[in-house]
Amino acid sequence: MKKQIALLIIGLFSMMSFAQKTPTYSNYTVKVVKKTAKKVNLKSHPKAKEYRTRLQGALADEDVNFAGKYILAQWGCGTSCIQAGIIDAQTGTVYLPVVLQWVTRGYNPALEDYEMVEFRKNSKLLIINGAAGYDKKETQEGFWYYEWTGKDFKLLKFIKK
Repeated sequence: MKKQIALLIIGLFSMMSFAQKTPTYSNYTVKVVKKTAKKVNLKSHPKAKEYRTRLQGALADEDVNFAGKYILAQWGCGTSCIQAGIIDAQTGTVYLPVVLQWVTRGYNPALEDYEMVEFRKNSKLLIINGAAGYDKKETQEGFWYYEWTGKDFKLLKFIKK
């Protein structure tokens, strides 16, 4: 009986520790600035011209919606699949990070209540609920927590579902 109680206590502390280490938007807050770019810089990324209509539309129609000074634009790429790009709302510079070039999700009840890509305008944290990118390690479905560095994403945590 003492062994079972000890295991239960260890399990509870492990769960509390795990929950505390899960990144939150408030851990990555940034100041939000106004959009000043008038045009998307299609020369800033080799593949930007492939997505020019989506990127230009996002700059024209959206305000800053990610990491304080960026516009995160999303578009479909098939059933349960999206792609996205990031525009610096002050310079028009385009970023097409690998993890946003293929975000997909099969039928997974653990993920169905979540958007495939979640983000906030005042935070550098991005959460992908599904599978991300083209990297084999990121083809598993789950919760992917990334920090935007200003040029790309840094993986903070993955929780398999």
